[in-house]
This record gives sequence, structure tokens and C-alpha cells, in this order.
Amino acid sequence: MLMVKKIFVIIIVIINCFTFNAFSQDNVDSLFNAAIEQSQLQNYNEAIENCKKILEADSCRYDVMVFIANVYAWQGEYSEALDYIDKAYEVNPAYKELYDSWLNILLWKGDYKELLSTISVARDNNYPDSYNLDLKSILAYKGLGEYSKGIDYIENNISLLDSTEIKSIYKDILILDRQNIATVFYSADFFEGNDPEPHHWVYFDYGFKIGKHTLIPRLNYAYRFNTYDLMAEADYYHIFENGHYLYTNYGISIRDELFPSHRAGIEYYLPLFDSMEGSLGGRYFNAEQDHVYIATGHLGYYFSRSWLAFRPYYVISEMGNTLSTVLNYRLFGDSPLNYWGLELAYGNSPDERHAIDPSLEKLRLNTYQFKLERNMIIGKYNELKLSAGYAYEEYIPDNYRHRYLIEIIYKQRF
Repeated sequence: MLMVKKIFVIIIVIINCFTFNAFSQDNVDSLFNAAIEQSQLQNYNEAIENCKKILEADSCRYDVMVFIANVYAWQGEYSEALDYIDKAYEVNPAYKELYDSWLNILLWKGDYKELLSTISVARDNNYPDSYNLDLKSILAYKGLGEYSKGIDYIENNISLLDSTEIKSIYKDILILDRQNIATVFYSADFFEGNDPEPHHWVYFDYGFKIGKHTLIPRLNYAYRFNTYDLMAEADYYHIFENGHYLYTNYGISIRDELFPSHRAGIEYYLPLFDSMEGSLGGRYFNAEQDHVYIATGHLGYYFSRSWLAFRPYYVISEMGNTLSTVLNYRLFGDSPLNYWGLELAYGNSPDERHAIDPSLEKLRLNTYQFKLERNMIIGKYNELKLSAGYAYEEYIPDNYRHRYLIEIIYKQRF
């Protein structure tokens, strides 16, 4: 009799455990479905909390770990995302979706060296999507500025050019690999009643690489009010390992007739989230004993085949402070060098060198301007940009006039 009771108790315990486990699994699946729905509604914190509850119940759910990593990455929290990727890799290094997410996260983060390393790990673990590995390899070489390696990778696997996306990247890196660029620029400003006579501005520059960095010496020539001036200047772009870069500029007027005696600039650029770039910097001008300091920065956003950017300039000088703004939009074709552009501006941008006069008075006057641009590839590597615009500008306080402008830029790559 005692033996029968023991058997009966064991059966009851087994039934209860089975029922509990079934209930727990149903509960886990319900939580996971809820987390997926919450993420689709961009309720990311709630989605993460539900997934963490699942992992408390079952610490081996590598699919949930990868999902949490994705949710963190969508918010730009890449360190947290990669922590969960590491956990999932320890549990199941052969899980395909692990590498789908891992490669994307490293690409979004801009960690291109680690991306190349992870591509090797994926191959070692028989990741089946070879096209994704090829695409990510090429994007990593492009991000690192190792354009020749990207070109060799494609040309050694020529069938990759059957892909529209890879073919587009191939065109880009072919151009980027041409590291020396000679540029000639011409602009003319025409005024109502031909008063004053047209203003002309020309510059020639030549950009070349110093390691990964770029130096661009430039010579500017301006003719207006029956006189001319020359300005010698140089731009320098310093590229950092994380993809950020620093822009610096210095220029000096040769005759002090039309250009300011000295001009300088500095600005730090960095990626923001997945498709955005931002910067923060300043400009300095010195002319006729006047010192002008300008705070600036920009926000740029890429979406679909478009780019939208906003840049303010806050001018600080002894004669008073002013604010000017510039809004740019570009619609790209089959290459980043083929695009239509529209620029809307209020005030006089200090980066429009032809608008700078030796007294710096224009920086404190109002202007309303728009400009239409067309940039196109000429041949295989070179480009031509044509622009036309209109401005309603204050040329002396409280007095306005109409101004019409044309610009031509040609770039030859070597």
C-alpha cells in the first residue's frame, strides 16, 4: 500500500512539472511576440524588458539575445548590442541570424576593422549568405579608405557586378581611388542695372593625399570695382580611425584689396546614428583692424536617394552679432556625383568666399538667396557642376538690390 502511495505521488509531481513547463513555454512565447510588436511600435524599452524576462526564464535563448541586440542597435546603442551578440555567439556560433545582425551592427557603428574580422568568423562558421559577406567586405574597405582593396575584391569576383548595389559602390570607389584632384572654379555675379559691373571670382586648387589625410592648396582671384585681389589658402582634412574627421583652413590676402587680410577655419565632423552626420566648428576673419569670430556647425541626413543639411552661422564682432543660415537638399541619381541640388540661404555665408569684402560689412547685412545646382560625372572619373541662383541682398543698411549668379566647377582626377 505504501509503495502504491509513493508511485501515485511521483506521478502527480511529474504531471505538475509537465504542466508548469508547458505554461512557462507558452508564457515565454507570449512575451517574445509582445516584444516584437512593441519594437515595431518603437516601444524599445518595453521590448527589451520583456526579452530580459525571457532570458531569466531560459538563459539559452540565443534568438532572444540577437533580437535584443537589434533593438539596442536601432537606438544607436552599439556597445549594449554587441554585448548581447557576444552572449548569443557563446551559446550558438552557427546561428545564421546572429551574423546577419552582427555584421549590420558593426557597419552602422562604423567599426570597419572589426567588421572585416567578423566576416572571417562568419566564414569559419559556414555562414551561408556569401553575397552579404561580399557586400559587407566591400563596404568595409570603402569605410576604411582602402579603395584599391575594394576594387581588387570586386575585379577578382567579377560576377559581383551583376548586383546593382555593388556596381554602384564600385563606381564610387573607382572615383575615390583617384586621390589627386585638380579643380577649377568660376563664378560671376550680375546686378540689376549693371550697377555695379559684374563681379568675377576664379580659383584653382589641387588636392592630394598625405596618408589617409588630404591637403588642398588653393589660389583665389577676384575682380570687382575695377580692381583685383589674390588670396592664397589651404584646406586640410585629417581622417581619424573611427571615421570622424577634422577640417582646418587658413588663407591670406596678397593685396588686401578685396579679400580679408586673414581667414581661418576649423570644424570637427562625426557620424550621428545610422544616416546622419554632424559637425561643430568656427571661422575667423581679420580685416582693417576688425576681428570677426563665427560659430558654426551642421546636421546632415541621408534618406532614400536624398541628402538634407542645415547649417547656421553666428557672427560675433565688435560691430554687432548676426545669424545666417543655409539649407541644402540633393537628389542623387545612380552615383553620389550625379545629383540635382537646391540651396536656400538667409544672410551672407562666410564660406561663400566671393561674398567676403575687406571691410567684412557683408557679414552683417541681410540676403535672401536660392541656388539650383546640377552635378554630373564627365567620363569615368571627373565631374562638372553648374549652378545658377538669385539673391535679394542688402548692400548697405536698409537698401536692397537684385543679384543673379552663375557658377561652374570642373574636377579632374588623377
